[in-house]
Amino acid sequence: MLVWGGQHVTLHDPADGKVLWSFGDDFNPESKPNWPSVASVVVADDITVVPFGRSDRGQPRLHGIKLGSNSDPAIKGARLWERKDTGTFVPTPALYKGRVYIVRDRGEVECIDPATGKSFWSDAFPKASSSFYSSPVVAKGKLYAAREDGVVFVANVNEKFELLSENNMGERLIASPVPVANRLFIRGEQHLFCIAGGN
Repeated sequence: MLVWGGQHVTLHDPADGKVLWSFGDDFNPESKPNWPSVASVVVADDITVVPFGRSDRGQPRLHGIKLGSNSDPAIKGARLWERKDTGTFVPTPALYKGRVYIVRDRGEVECIDPATGKSFWSDAFPKASSSFYSSPVVAKGKLYAAREDGVVFVANVNEKFELLSENNMGERLIASPVPVANRLFIRGEQHLFCIAGGN
């Protein structure tokens, strides 16, 4: 079980909670105040991508950490890369076919190589006064992202970013969309929506 919080990434035995490995090396070396851990990490093979900082305040951070084990000194884990030009404060990144997809709090979208931290491409959803609080999901090459004002965006992200549609659900959206069996479930402030896809 992987846990991110308190400026540490830790691996635990789910049977008893024992810490198997921990990494907490300088996630906030300048001791900036009010940097809570909101977005969760995403794991690609043996690399965990850690969003931190305050992207909503122009202070983003994004880290690539190689997972390790305290029981084996040869694989203690290490920081592979760090970026200070991109990241996300609230939405958790999505993983699809070995690539990490970030939707930043104001709608910027980025596709990142988890091994190097380099961007394959970057783009953005249409600007609005509302922010993104839900986390994006990717299913069948399409990224679904819900904005707080009730608009759900769909974009093709197979090789590049291509905005396909904007869908106004008519109520506030905070929860993340969930794809299940060719359906997309969206929980709004007052309703649970089930969107059926084609074959």
